[in-house]
Amino acid sequence: MILLASADRYTALQRWLQELFSSEAIDTEIRIIDLSGEFDLDLAECIENNNCVVQNFDHARILGRLWKQLNPHANEWWRLLDIAHKQSIELPPLPGIEDLTRLIFLSEALDDAQADALLIAILPKPLHALKILAMAQQGPALIDHLLDPLLNWWDMTRQTLSAVEKLLRLCLPSSQQLRLNDAWKGRLHLLQNTISNRDNHHFTLILDCKNYEPRQLINRLSFAGLHRAIPHMLILEEVSTVANSAIEDECHNSPIIVKNSISIPDLDQKERDVEENKAHKPIEEWNSEEQYMKIFLPGVTKSGLNIQQIDGTIHLIFNGYCRSIVLPTEFAAMKCERAQMNEGWLNLWFNHD
Repeated sequence: MILLASADRYTALQRWLQELFSSEAIDTEIRIIDLSGEFDLDLAECIENNNCVVQNFDHARILGRLWKQLNPHANEWWRLLDIAHKQSIELPPLPGIEDLTRLIFLSEALDDAQADALLIAILPKPLHALKILAMAQQGPALIDHLLDPLLNWWDMTRQTLSAVEKLLRLCLPSSQQLRLNDAWKGRLHLLQNTISNRDNHHFTLILDCKNYEPRQLINRLSFAGLHRAIPHMLILEEVSTVANSAIEDECHNSPIIVKNSISIPDLDQKERDVEENKAHKPIEEWNSEEQYMKIFLPGVTKSGLNIQQIDGTIHLIFNGYCRSIVLPTEFAAMKCERAQMNEGWLNLWFNHD
């Protein structure tokens, strides 16, 4: 089990950690992975009084370590690109690379974690955290989908240039040097399985409600569904009565526990209370016999939702964000013919084309 937490306010995160550390349920080693990159949590007192280790996400350091790992295997490529003798800090800052190193850092922490240790991942601010959790659920495909088309093209091109390669005494590198090895794939698969399965983690989202109108809070909640990052526990700080009522209505028939004060998860998985059992209910349901599916999308309205089906994939577009859902095999030959929103759940009915 890994605990994930994201908050608008760092003071809320610290209160959450302090309450967690004071819980009698914790009697094992605690490992905190701070993925925020802000080096901002004041954990001195918590660390002093608990068997706790903190690891801060440091993009430059992780990139440097990854560059050293990759360099021997792909040196022919680096020479071809004239970057063989460069340091990691000299590499071009590719878009999205920082979030990728975050996920690699987290996947390594999961892989190294002791079976009886409690792993706590402090995520960046909410919207950023939801995007990272969406990326984490892609597993090795996160990298493969970016590289595979290019590498497959290179393999074909390299074959056609084999005669020219021999004639000109060139040394064209193999694409295999840039493909994920089994160790990397294993860690990314572990991360994917941990974040995709709600029974393998517990996600606490703490929102600052003081400066938000009810409709704005509901809209923020919609980001969670569109990134398939539904929190187990939603904590609303300084929420108004009207906003609280609106969110309670939206989450009434849902797998989200809503709280108005700092609360911690029940760590005794063998004897979960009623709320914790609710929090681990599925966020998607498929019924192949009735050709029906439902997806929990809090805060999403039918009027603003654009549903598109392309082959065996359903694309849900709302407020500029798109969530793509690959249909199970038994639905692959069907077309979505009807949709309905009911208490935060999107209901879809399918029929054979």
